[in-house]
Amino acid sequence: MSGRTSDSPTAPLSRFRALLARPRGQRRMEALLAADDPQAAVAALPGTELYQILTDVGLGEAGELVALATPEQLRGCLDIDIWDRDHVQMEALTPWLQALVDAGYEKLGEVWEKLDPELAALILQRHTRIYDLTLEEMPPEEPEGPLLQTPDTFFAIEIVSGDDDTVVLVQRLLDDLYRADPSGVLTRHTLMAARSEPTAELEEMSYRWRSGRMADLGYVDYYEALEVFRPLDVASVRIGEGSEDRFPAPEPGDPEEAASAFGLMPSTVAEGVLGASFLARALDRLDRNDADEIARLEVAIVVLVNNVLAATRVPPSDAEAVKQGAQHAAATISLGLEALSHGDLERAAQALGSVSLTRLHRLGHTMTLRLARMARALASRAVTAGEPDGSVLAALLRPRPWYATVLDSPPGADARPFASLEDVRRVAEALTRLALRIAVVDALGVDLLALAERPAPRPTLDDYVRTALVRAALGQPFAATPLEPSDVLALCRTCLEQGRLSAATRDTAARSVLASLDRAQVTAGRHLLPGMLDAWLTDIGERVGGLPTEQPPDPRFLDGFVWAG
Repeated sequence: MSGRTSDSPTAPLSRFRALLARPRGQRRMEALLAADDPQAAVAALPGTELYQILTDVGLGEAGELVALATPEQLRGCLDIDIWDRDHVQMEALTPWLQALVDAGYEKLGEVWEKLDPELAALILQRHTRIYDLTLEEMPPEEPEGPLLQTPDTFFAIEIVSGDDDTVVLVQRLLDDLYRADPSGVLTRHTLMAARSEPTAELEEMSYRWRSGRMADLGYVDYYEALEVFRPLDVASVRIGEGSEDRFPAPEPGDPEEAASAFGLMPSTVAEGVLGASFLARALDRLDRNDADEIARLEVAIVVLVNNVLAATRVPPSDAEAVKQGAQHAAATISLGLEALSHGDLERAAQALGSVSLTRLHRLGHTMTLRLARMARALASRAVTAGEPDGSVLAALLRPRPWYATVLDSPPGADARPFASLEDVRRVAEALTRLALRIAVVDALGVDLLALAERPAPRPTLDDYVRTALVRAALGQPFAATPLEPSDVLALCRTCLEQGRLSAATRDTAARSVLASLDRAQVTAGRHLLPGMLDAWLTDIGERVGGLPTEQPPDPRFLDGFVWAG
């Protein structure tokens, strides 16, 4: 990182907020074009930011911006947009070719010269058949499409693209390439490679060049990127360990040098950082006079986010998926940072200066994996657990664990990345509560694995517990023996006071559950049992409290219990 100083130091969060407040799309393009030196202003943009502006505005409306962009920037845009894993998507490439042709033959020539030669050859190979007239190769008498002869008379080119618009585009492309390259050397080289090189080899080599440039932005190979999700020993991460991310200084004359540090950060990443509360507050504790350190962390965040996107196979051209990936990465870093610093913001700021973001991300991810392992252990016996447990388990059992917002207050209906120790605490408590419910039902002798195989409707975990509590309230053994309507009638006549289970009844039932767990030697989560017992017993009272005591209830209209027959 080069030595940068700031005449008016700005806190990181203020910089991120300023980035998000900047005009976007059409307004951003208009601001660039209205600059004192529009060409320099556009050239100072990182390729990712230029790509975002062009896609926001639309290539058809951004011709002036395309004309001002450097060939390297436009090559970077193609790196982002036209690849699906290791294959070029010609449908995605066509609008870019159209924009380059519309920008004029000089611009097309400049960009074509900077394209990887293999990609340039692949483009022509996909749209044409090329005949080398110097080798006396003759095109067919009835070609599939238009037949052109190059100005140097070396080649005959048959355009084989299907639709008329693409045929016209390819014709213009070939004409403009020769206009931009009067000697014909570059164009002949492209045509010869397109004519003779195997498609697979051209695509593979193009992909290698592109992968190298994307790796410089953090989009490393998929298998290498998986490092950000590799579990680690939580105790091995320490503040002051000296693993902080470092990056080489830009080369002299590098156009990136002209961009401010926070300009390197896409707005989606800045938005993700601001949404990760603890990380955002820790960044705000950094020394605002240390411009180099702030810039280093901003670049490190971008690289880490790009690694996460690569590891989750998110194409950088998918704006919505990139936004979600940035939020996921920032939230996971925030969780790891909060755990390492024990929630102390001063210690968190020290950690940001001495621990790599990859290790912080791995730390946060490892914490969620612990919850996921517990969820997997419970899932097969929790099929009838109901909500919110079903949503909690489903979120944890994703390919990478997420937090179910049903545990929020007020409850939500979706899932999001874990972002705080409070998220971990809530999920851990929910899983402990579920494990205790399962333990109570196990102690009743219910085969939960067999229950999971039964078709719906089937009793839930709490149906069995309420049934056994009714038995205990009636002075019978704590067991899930199915109830008869007469049992509920007896409960209503002997155990209710003002429509609620009496204190003595509740005490008897609670002691029966404790005794059952003691016999089963279940100790984990017992601190949660009083609240669970209160909820079960209150629920029973609410279900039966308003029933008449003259005759037994009809089981068809009284759910929440296991009924005989």
